[in-house]
Amino acid sequence: MATVSVSKGVFSFKRSKGNKRKVCGISSLDYWSEVEDEDIKEVNYKNYVKCWQMVTNILNDLQSSIHAKVFEDLVKFVRNSGEESCTINASTRGGKSVEGQRDIPTACLVTGVNMPDHDAVFSSLVGLLVEGVTPHIAQLRSRECTTLRGAIHKMITQLMGQNDLVDLDFEDEMMKVPSIKRTQVNMAVLTSWYQELTSTALQDDLPSKLRGSPQKVAGYTCKDVTSCKAMESPRKSMASPRKTMASPRKTVASPRKIIVSPNKTIASPRKTVAVPCKIMESTCRTMESPSKPKKSPAKKIKLSNEPSLPKRGLRPPLVVILEDVESFPANILHDLILICSGHRCSLPIVFVFGVSTTPAAVHRSLSQDASACVAMETFQAQPSTHYLNYVIEKVLMSEKVPFHVGGRPFKLLLDIFLYNDLSVKNFIKGLKLCMIQHFLGNSSAFLCCPASERASRIKAMPPAQLDVIHKLPSFRSYVESRPPKEQTALLLDEKTSKAAVRTLMNELDSWYGRFCCLVKVVHALTSSLPSTPLGRQVREVLTTCLSQNLVETEEFKEADKMLRLMAREELLPILTNILDILREWLHKDEELSVLYDELAVILGRLNSLDQLDQVIDNSPSEELPLNIQSSDRFQLKEKLLEIAKKKNKRPNAYELLRSEVLQLLSNVFELHLQPVNKQPLHEILFFESSSSVKQHLVGMPRAALTTALSNPHHYLQCECCQLEDLSSVVTTLPDVSVVYKLHLECGRLINLYDWLQAYISVADPEEDTSSKNAIDQRLQARFVQAVSEMQFLGFVKATSRKTDHVARLTWGGC
Repeated sequence: MATVSVSKGVFSFKRSKGNKRKVCGISSLDYWSEVEDEDIKEVNYKNYVKCWQMVTNILNDLQSSIHAKVFEDLVKFVRNSGEESCTINASTRGGKSVEGQRDIPTACLVTGVNMPDHDAVFSSLVGLLVEGVTPHIAQLRSRECTTLRGAIHKMITQLMGQNDLVDLDFEDEMMKVPSIKRTQVNMAVLTSWYQELTSTALQDDLPSKLRGSPQKVAGYTCKDVTSCKAMESPRKSMASPRKTMASPRKTVASPRKIIVSPNKTIASPRKTVAVPCKIMESTCRTMESPSKPKKSPAKKIKLSNEPSLPKRGLRPPLVVILEDVESFPANILHDLILICSGHRCSLPIVFVFGVSTTPAAVHRSLSQDASACVAMETFQAQPSTHYLNYVIEKVLMSEKVPFHVGGRPFKLLLDIFLYNDLSVKNFIKGLKLCMIQHFLGNSSAFLCCPASERASRIKAMPPAQLDVIHKLPSFRSYVESRPPKEQTALLLDEKTSKAAVRTLMNELDSWYGRFCCLVKVVHALTSSLPSTPLGRQVREVLTTCLSQNLVETEEFKEADKMLRLMAREELLPILTNILDILREWLHKDEELSVLYDELAVILGRLNSLDQLDQVIDNSPSEELPLNIQSSDRFQLKEKLLEIAKKKNKRPNAYELLRSEVLQLLSNVFELHLQPVNKQPLHEILFFESSSSVKQHLVGMPRAALTTALSNPHHYLQCECCQLEDLSSVVTTLPDVSVVYKLHLECGRLINLYDWLQAYISVADPEEDTSSKNAIDQRLQARFVQAVSEMQFLGFVKATSRKTDHVARLTWGGC
């Protein structure tokens, strides 16, 4: 569309509905470009979607159960606080003074320092509160509450339903609140809205015969009914709307006074309640209940369309959640508590503080008068390490998920978790990245599917996919270990090859289930040892077993020495715990069932021992001939010590049984706890490339900057920046790249004029640099900008040691 205008400008035109562009939908499958075979690519993508859906379902169940106990106690606390506030308000209406009625019930939820996981924790908590206690919930974050007015506005609008936290079942109750201007939002508006809400619910809850009768029927007192009738007639208690409309400035200015000075609000509640009612009356003149017809123009003006409270209670509490209370400005948190405490008589407000460190941090940031207004109760959430153990056990050590992580990627994810942020959310993101890399870059992952689907998929496998399996290094090693006749059949006969693949995959599944069970056995056996050579957590034992042979490690040898000195009272509980672990696999794995039976027999023999000092003579003692030929007393001493070591003390019955059980376990560990890379076809189910994951998860800004400046083509992918030699400098490179490469040729101090001359000779070889006045100002400006970028990136800095010089900060070439 052409536009004729005298002045230059930018004009926007609304596109007509008929000229909408048809955007071609791009599927996630289009990004899976590393696999050449289209059939394998599609199957791998479907396998990835199925595997990740399994993981997601398991994580959702864990998320709801990991904090179940603390959430149950917290929800009960909020519910009880709401009931107590109803009692306080009833006593206040009756003219009684209740001590501590201004104290706000506060639940201090200690969530830990894993900040990325807090969103999931509080979203689960909000869902439970909406489902079981109240739909009136406000979530406040420090980054959104930089001012007191902003915090009050966000809290009130969320409590009145103008947010996204409302359940669909209570949408009619919450979302029909008329929109209010920001300058008109104050605590008095919230008080009037809540009184209107509860009075309507109380009238709807009363029997039809008693709605106009001030009698005490079915638990409703005369005072309650009278107060409800008084709330239904705002004309008797509020000023005329004409008077409100005549002075709009005074009406708009009143919320500031209420927010800034909460003491005045407490001293004169009638005045503060009357002002917002006038505001709402003028802004909501046409809001009438659809269920009740209008009787006359003088009928009361509704604040909302006849809300129907849930069956939880007639006065549900108003829950205010401060997710990161330690990050709130102290003055804003102080004023917010005092304001809410001033309206505690009419609003059942309950605070939920999210604390990362300790509850004492809240009191340190508050003054004495603000701390006195909160009645705090602490709730300790499960630490993130506890949650991580559940994730590893239910996801990585589970038979339900066909995808598994090898030793090096698993150790990388653990190191990032333990030494970076303690965030299970980021750990799960890293696990998802490993899964994507496995299915994206592994052509043999088309068999990484549930065991129920694998047999049919192997049977329908075309020759191209079978060749992919034949090329796997582990399958080739397996073929080489077979006799020559079987080797020919495995490589040339399609039926024999498919049968072997099916057998090996079933054995791999059985081996990994047995492997995970024995990892738990090792943890139960060694976790109580002094100095814990193999670690105190299952994840540490799993890391060791995935990457190397457990029996050959120095840690296991040290643990074995300690176990051979263990007393009977210490060994019996450990064996009982091991039997409990093996009992789950009693009918699933034959070899674990045999191990269970042998350990049960040894445990019975240990329990039947009566005399631990009984000496068993299995063979007659043989005295070693003394052959002592020494020239001095030092050699004589050494030989006598050797003879004393050979004459060991004869073991008793308990020591024999202890050696027997430890030798039995060591043999089982040596046989089954082998590294993953020794199993045939492990490339199909296990992801072991840690370098590709580390490149995405572990940031290396120094290396990235050096690569970008020395070889811009690596990121820009343009032909003008393509270099045959990375050390060469061409005119088409970006200015900052040219300046960076020139500064590599300088020493500790760089002369700016010489640096400029070298830059001009590269950027514009035809430029005459013989005189200072002849330098092009545009080239000089580009050079100054490039040097400023170098200084910002930390390669150079200004120095006062020499005039017109800068100091170089980094060393090393391209």
